[in-house]
Amino acid sequence: MKKHLKNRPHFFVALFFLNVLAGCTPTIQLDTPKEGITINMNVVVDHNINVTMDEKAKAVSEKK
Repeated sequence: MKKHLKNRPHFFVALFFLNVLAGCTPTIQLDTPKEGITINMNVVVDHNINVTMDEKAKAVSEKK
């Protein structure tokens, strides 16, 4: 038997198994929503600023 014909069945078996393995790979699909995402937020911002000073700082700020 010729040398190049001796390996031919192994090639077809390998080709068959590669096709089988390629068919078993999972497919992942990512779809974006058709409408946009709406976020309704009711926010109330209330702020207070408290400044505390020591006696030396008060005396300096009152002089100016």
